[in-house]
Amino acid sequence: MPTKTTAAAPWQELEKQAYHAYREWHLWLALRERELAERGAAGRAGQRAPGAAPAAERPERTSNEGVTS
Repeated sequence: MPTKTTAAAPWQELEKQAYHAYREWHLWLALRERELAERGAAGRAGQRAPGAAPAAERPERTSNEGVTS
């Protein structure tokens, strides 16, 4: 005798997708940031003069920077 399959409610598939998206968003974010960094580096490399040196990195800000006593 074939097994009886129940029709899933329309919202159940959406709920399942939302659950997986929530669990995996940090992975997607890391991959997206890497992709954007690669695109930005490639775009900046094309705009630079052939012999120009890359710009120095910005120094990190300290938590008390800009605070006056």
